[in-house]
Amino acid sequence: MSYVYPVAPDHPLCGTWAALCPEEACEPVHTEFTISVVDGQFRVVGVDPEDGEAFMIYDIGYDGESIHFVSLMPSSSRTCRVWMRPVDRDKVEARWTFTERELWVRKSPTVRVLPPNEG
Repeated sequence: MSYVYPVAPDHPLCGTWAALCPEEACEPVHTEFTISVVDGQFRVVGVDPEDGEAFMIYDIGYDGESIHFVSLMPSSSRTCRVWMRPVDRDKVEARWTFTERELWVRKSPTVRVLPPNEG
């Protein structure tokens, strides 16, 4: 029997995460994951910010320290298992099926200015 760890909406893993890399040495980011909590459980949404294609995310689990899930990019059929654990407030350590460990950073929320309500 597995234990289900309830999580709070302000959990350190919550946020939108992208790979950390030096500005000059990086290709465009092709993956962003947004982690949130719904009804005490993690929810993960993934997208390729270059073209807006969404990942299919499934098999989400949490062991009390790290979240893990499977991501599938429909256009390429590439499937990866992903593990993420918090390092500090704005960084997580991420590991993919095909990569070594890497640091990801919390993206700043996008601020949208809405037009004044006319009416």
